[in-house]
Amino acid sequence: MVNAFARYLRKEVKTLFCVIGLFTLSGEIAAQKLTDTIHIQEVKVYGKRKIEEAGSMVTHIDTLAIQMMKTQTISELLSSYSPVFMKSYGRGSTATASFRGTAPSHTQVYWNGVKMNSPMRGDVDFSLFPVYFIDDVSLLHGGSSLQSGSGALGGSVLINNKPDWTDRFSIRYVQTIESFSTAKEYLNVGLGNGYFQAKTRLFSDQSRNDFSYFNYGVLPMHESVQKNAGYEKLGLLQELYYRLSHQTFSAKLWAYRSDRDLPQLMSFEGDTRKETQADRNIRAVGSWKYLSEKSILELVFGMNHTRLNYFRSSTEARFVNFDSRSKEMSYSGNLNFEWKPRENLSLNLSLNSAYHRVSVFDSAQKIGYDHDRNELSLMNAAHFQPNSRLLFSFLFRSEMYDNKVIGFIPSFGAEYLIGTKRNYAFKMNASRNYHQPGLNDLYWFPGGNPDLEPEDGYAGDLAFSFEKRAEKSFFSGQITGYASLIDDWIVWQPSASGASYWEASNLRKVFARGAEVQVAFHREMNRNFSFDLKGNYSHSATSNVDAVPSVDKSRGKQLIYIPKDKANLFAEVDYKTYYLKVNAPFVGKRYTSSNNEESDYEKVLNPYWLVDLSAGRQFNFKPVHVDVVASVENLANTDYMAILWRPMPGRYYSLTIQISYKK
Repeated sequence: MVNAFARYLRKEVKTLFCVIGLFTLSGEIAAQKLTDTIHIQEVKVYGKRKIEEAGSMVTHIDTLAIQMMKTQTISELLSSYSPVFMKSYGRGSTATASFRGTAPSHTQVYWNGVKMNSPMRGDVDFSLFPVYFIDDVSLLHGGSSLQSGSGALGGSVLINNKPDWTDRFSIRYVQTIESFSTAKEYLNVGLGNGYFQAKTRLFSDQSRNDFSYFNYGVLPMHESVQKNAGYEKLGLLQELYYRLSHQTFSAKLWAYRSDRDLPQLMSFEGDTRKETQADRNIRAVGSWKYLSEKSILELVFGMNHTRLNYFRSSTEARFVNFDSRSKEMSYSGNLNFEWKPRENLSLNLSLNSAYHRVSVFDSAQKIGYDHDRNELSLMNAAHFQPNSRLLFSFLFRSEMYDNKVIGFIPSFGAEYLIGTKRNYAFKMNASRNYHQPGLNDLYWFPGGNPDLEPEDGYAGDLAFSFEKRAEKSFFSGQITGYASLIDDWIVWQPSASGASYWEASNLRKVFARGAEVQVAFHREMNRNFSFDLKGNYSHSATSNVDAVPSVDKSRGKQLIYIPKDKANLFAEVDYKTYYLKVNAPFVGKRYTSSNNEESDYEKVLNPYWLVDLSAGRQFNFKPVHVDVVASVENLANTDYMAILWRPMPGRYYSLTIQISYKK
């Protein structure tokens, strides 16, 4: 169905551009005829802090940022608007997260309360999550992540969908034409009333991805064009919501398909080969929530089925190197109860259970495994505000997996408010956390280690947050310092027996420390002109601290592929129906060897600073709205690599047209 719909949409592109052309010619006149704007006296509203977030390090991604990046992936959204470093293998390729200098498996991801991490690998490929399919994104940093679950030694990413109870009928269509023969299409149809809502979202993203680059991985160095890098991604999200006076029901189904050709490394000089990866995913979540005057009771059930096929062969010798097929099945059930007997006291109880099964077999290598896992988790939390300035939170978890019990996982947070309007705050959080090995770590053959211990860590945060409001401006920010010590860090390394394979072991004690800075400024110049400026910066020093110096030169050195410095600056200017946006992400130096040395054989990845520019205009033909955006990515044509010998594109362009109707 998705394929047929995508083909139909592509046939309509020419017609769409003709319609947009007519809209553009008449847009100026139509915009000048708007007479339904009523200017009223300013009303100031000050919200109270949620005691449930006392001492928590939380980042809420602005809904305007989500709207602006609707045709991108969540990996690009987080890279631009959060301190999280995204490790990308190239345009359209796998992208994983490094949160506070930890490993990708130490970032836990939840979709509407259901955990999305692969039980096989432990991580999440953010390049498979389109921003168009989400309504809300939040980050829980460090120990604050225990609110959603354990295992997030770096932090958690919470992705949610929400109903619009005012929507009676709406339709939104988005078309993006981009360099490298790239075409993206999105459709969102919603209908309902104050009691029932249904929403359907479809998307298609296809690209030949044949950009040019300078290849300095081989001799002689030369200009080249990336080959065997095309991809096709299709997805469907169906949402249903129903509410009564005290109850709400919801059901969501997300189906996803991705087919990717994997390009060879810049440094590869062997025979031409074929390498592909195919991902198939069906995930679903259903929930029931009962709300009373002082309590909330919620049941959430989730399912996640994933198939991943990896294939590689030498096209000249016709020899199949790998033909791996893996299946992952996860089922979960969550019971959450929140009781608020008084305005200044909140108590929470959560019981979570999950079952995972992974089956892997490589028909070329004749290896694989088939194992399952049961998980059970109990959380108790209390949030208390003894006076108008002081807030406390206490939380602990008890967990069991594979008959192993982690009896006490605590977290303590405190927050002190200062200022006449309580608009300044000092926050602290201290916690213990742990992360269980992935099933690949335990059972992959050869190299898996069934005797692995879970990674165990302690973390602390100290932050100062502020916000300042004036008549036509707003300024806010937060400065955070953090540190964590993670024991039994799991490492894959060459076999101690001298065999030709790698094996997993609890080898390292890793010390991660650093700082995060986030600021935002908004200014209304007049009715027609406004300015926004946002920025974030993170410094992450993550090193191995228990290696023997004479044997292991990684002692005290930065872990590979983790930059010490990452930053992003975003600016937007709006004038009437026109807008201009500039996004400038920066990534610092990254080492590719554990000894942090640089030579002809041990390369480093140089720092890079990109500049992306977008200009657009909105047209209002009520009830139809049109938004046209032209973008230039990598404006300065910077030559850089995110992964060693994986080329990234230089300057490229895109044009996006959005047509929406709402009744």
